[in-house]
Amino acid sequence: MDNCLGNNLKKLRKARGNTQEELARYLGISVQSISKWECCDGMPDITLLPKIAIFYGVTVDRLLGVDEVVRTERIRQITEEYSKIRERPTQDGLPDVDYHLVEGINLLRAAVRELPDCWFFYQLLASDLWQYASKLEIDKKTAFLSEAETLCRLILQNCKEDRYRHCANEILCLVLHDQGNQEEALTLSLSLPDATGTNDFMLTFLLDGEELQRQLCICTGIYLRTLYRCVKKIEEQGFDPSLLRNDDNRFLLAEIQRICL
Repeated sequence: MDNCLGNNLKKLRKARGNTQEELARYLGISVQSISKWECCDGMPDITLLPKIAIFYGVTVDRLLGVDEVVRTERIRQITEEYSKIRERPTQDGLPDVDYHLVEGINLLRAAVRELPDCWFFYQLLASDLWQYASKLEIDKKTAFLSEAETLCRLILQNCKEDRYRHCANEILCLVLHDQGNQEEALTLSLSLPDATGTNDFMLTFLLDGEELQRQLCICTGIYLRTLYRCVKKIEEQGFDPSLLRNDDNRFLLAEIQRICL
């Protein structure tokens, strides 16, 4: 409990934007005491716990980390249920992507209502909504894209964790594109890190042995999918390879087609 209280106290104070001095004045104690608690070097007197909880507008249980234990277990349960839905085969033994998406979306919608500060579920739901919308006719996809956009913007407005913010930006780019908002989609995409700014790129410098081999497979998959999308769009749009600037570029396009197709 010591660690939970110290970490929770620090998180609550920073989220509210107040100083250790302000909390110390409110409680009528020294700043050094607050500092020790936050460093997990001791705990406040039990009579101070309700006052601290009132100051931050939380329960004593949440302050002590009891709520967090229950919340973490609930997140685990929902995540496990979601994984089972996505992996469940249909009667013919093959996955039914549309069915799995719909059932997964319904589960995640309920999860977001139950745990409104779990950005992991917001991100998953936004991604599934975009994927499902991509399978629908234009007149039926609007509501799903709008819901996905709202979720992404909520993450960007309220979440401080970079991993969820990065995912939200990526999904939002795709949603805006499908909504016909190409200008904002392009502006947002240009603000994202380029390929050399990703963790996949940096890990190629840091890993060795089997870990490096696994990373090679991950990077190869990512870039082959990227190249494949480029080639398919070029083909669909009837792009003339002769418009490329030189023979090297035409050779590159031919190689991409050979590898991906």
